[in-house]
Formats: sequence, C-alpha cells, structure tokens
Amino acid sequence: MKPYFGRMKTNSRGLTWIFPLFLLMVCSCDVHKKLAEVHFKQGVKKYDTGDHAGAMTDFSDAIAQNPKFIDAYLYRGVSYLSLSNYILATKDFDKVIELDSHNAPAYLDRGLARQALRDFSEAATNFSEAIKLDPDNSDAYKSRGAVRTLLRDWDGAFADFNEAVRLRSDDPEVYRNRAGLQIMRGEFEAGIADATQAIELNGQDSIPYRIRGFGKMRLKDYEGALADFDDAIKLNPRDADVFAGRGAVRVVEGNLEAAKADLGTATRLNPTNLTARASLGFVQKKTGDLTGALSTFTNLVRIVSKSPEVFQSLGYVQNDLFQYAPALESMRKVIELDPKMYYPRFRVWLIRVHLGEKDEATRELSANIKLRTGEEGHEWQLCIARFLVGDLAETNFLTQATETATRPTDEAGQQCESFYYAGMKRLLDGDKTGAIQLLGKCAASGQDNYAEYSSAIVELRELNKP
Repeated sequence: MKPYFGRMKTNSRGLTWIFPLFLLMVCSCDVHKKLAEVHFKQGVKKYDTGDHAGAMTDFSDAIAQNPKFIDAYLYRGVSYLSLSNYILATKDFDKVIELDSHNAPAYLDRGLARQALRDFSEAATNFSEAIKLDPDNSDAYKSRGAVRTLLRDWDGAFADFNEAVRLRSDDPEVYRNRAGLQIMRGEFEAGIADATQAIELNGQDSIPYRIRGFGKMRLKDYEGALADFDDAIKLNPRDADVFAGRGAVRVVEGNLEAAKADLGTATRLNPTNLTARASLGFVQKKTGDLTGALSTFTNLVRIVSKSPEVFQSLGYVQNDLFQYAPALESMRKVIELDPKMYYPRFRVWLIRVHLGEKDEATRELSANIKLRTGEEGHEWQLCIARFLVGDLAETNFLTQATETATRPTDEAGQQCESFYYAGMKRLLDGDKTGAIQLLGKCAASGQDNYAEYSSAIVELRELNKP
C-alpha cells in the first residue's frame, strides 16, 4: 500500500486539472449573469419609453443568459401584458411564482392577465394572494374591487375600494371605480360625488364624466347628464359607452330621433355595446314595436348570457306580449343570475297567479320577504312584496308609494308602480272594473320610462277590447 501522503499527492495532481475547470465554470456563469443584466437594463429602458416589443426581446435575451432571472420573467410578462398577449404573460408570471412564491407583483400582474382573459374568479384569487403578501398595496385592492364588481360581489368590491382610498387618497382611478359601483348599487349621490372627485384629480379622463352622467340620468337630472356626456365625448370621441349613455338619456327624454343617432354611433364604434343595443330595444318598446323589441332582446341574451338586466328587459317584453311561459323563464333566469333583484320576483308572482299557482307563488315570495325584511334602501320594494302576498292592505300600500320615496324624483315613479300592482291584483281577483280604474291611473301618470307603465298600457288595451 502506498503511504497516505502518496495518495494525497496523487489526488493533488488530479486537482490541478479540476481547479482550472472549476474556475472557468465560475467565470462563465459570471459572464452569463453580467450579459443577462445588460440585456435586462436595455429592456427596462425600452419598456419605459413604450417600446414593449423591443423590451420583450431584450428580456428574452436576458432569460437565455440566466434562466433563473426572476425580474426578467416579471418584466417580460408585463411587456406581454402591455401587448395584450395575456396567455404568454400568464406563463411568465407562473414562472416568477415558481421561482419565488412570495413575489407579490407577480400575483398582481397574473391577476390582471386573468382579468383580461375574463377569468374573474381566478383574477380575484391572485389579487387576494398579492394582498396577503403586500397588505399596503392599493393597486391590489383596487384591482380586486374591479373584478368583484364584475362578479357582482358588490359589498366585497365596495370594501376593497374603500381600503384602496385609505391607502392612496390621490388615485383618481379608485374614485372612478367606486363611483361606477355606487351607481350600480343605486347610491347615485355618493357615486356622483366620487366621480366628481375623480374629475378633480384627473380632468382628462372621460370615464368619470360618463359615470357621473349615468348617475345624473338616474336622478332625472337630464340636462346635467347630457352636459357630462358632451364633455366625455370631447375628451374621447371614440368611446361607444358615452354615445350609448347620451342616447339612453335622449330615449328617456323622448327625443327618439337624436337617441337613434347616438345609439347608431355607439353600435358603429362597438357592435356589441350592451347599453346601445338595449337602449335601441327601449326605443322600439316606447314606440309600440314590441315585436322588434322582442327580437332585439332575444338576440342580446345570446350575446350577453350572464346579464340579469338584459333577461329582465326580455321578460318585460314577453310579458307585455302575453307570452307568460317564456316571460316566467326569463324572470327566473334574472333571479338565478342576481338573487338580490326585486322586480323580477313581482312578475314571477303575477305570472304564476295568472297560471293558477297563487298559493305556490305566495309561499315563494313570502319566503323571500322573510329573508330580506329590514334591508336598508329597499323599503318600497318590500311594501310591494307584502302587498302582493296579502300582508299589506291596498289603501296602506298606495299611501306607502309616496311615504317611502327617498327622493322627490322617485315619488311619481313609485305611484305609477303602486297603481300597476294594485290594478293587476284586482284583475287577478276578478275585479275588472277596479283593475281598469287603477291601471288607468298608472297610464295617466306619464311615467313612460317605467316597465309598469308600458305593461299597464297593454293590459288596458286588452281590457277595453269590445
């Protein structure tokens, strides 16, 4: 056996070959990393100047030099996002999270990509993960609020927007988003206030003007609404939603020719614009073309199969054409899509009673009343429900139409509704004379933007046939 030092000597001679190889590998790795950094910095400069395609190429070169370069994947993903390549963006963000599962920006950006792909639930999950990792990130709350709005989780969205405002009170986009949500929730004054705040922070953004216009329209401030839509069009003359909004105001004002022109412009700019196409359906309905309105809304539900408002509009037209079974199906679909909506439930009750299912209809509506008693802001709707199931006398019900009005502009509309439901209940009870009297009062109210008004007109026409 060779002495120990001899074996060591032999091994030492072997290492004299290994050490240079090891050093060469280390130097090679350093070179690759340095080259990766050069490409990465070039990419950042290009990204900052708006050259997203050029930046993407540089980030890819950086990744080729260093396949574990986290920031290069992140920035390339953001570049893909800017170029609307959401699938490849998602793959890059997946890689970032694989390399660093605590990377909050990657979750946030992956959420934006999933949102763009209309995978709203997955987007919300990513935004929630970003919030867990970075609880002070206002953009994460803002983004989650946006997708929760689309998922109709309005309470969750409102809480997110409030937190985003708390974290960053100078972000006009947060106020803009919260304004849109509040308009949808029926909180028109609060929505208008937020839209105004967004305009004060950034007067060059057309969207807050549009949102404020819709809020003013709902408060029947048509002059103010038109002024806001006009300002929005000046800032962005290619925004289909603005023309659709102005067209909708002109519909409710009765200026149908001008409305058709605006709605036509909106559909040319965006053939799938929901507001424009729905408003065209309302024009048809207001002018008595129920068959045309039926065709419009039937086509719309094929395009936007998840919109409870479109199914409700279809159901109203079907009801006014006395197509009770399809109307019942449409209203059931509304309730499935948004269980919080009241008026479809009233039509379900009326249709079921007409079809001889009064006891079942009353049990169904009574169960919903129990669930929702005490809800703030819906006192009038609960009065209608209680009246239909027999828990509120007609005299008291008609009185509540004015007493529960939260705004002066609501009074006439609620009276119109009260006359319609009272008249329909009389009709279903076999009191034709009383029905004609009450439905006549609804028609005389002139509230032709209410579904109850148009339904009263067709019922009277049928009742007065010789």
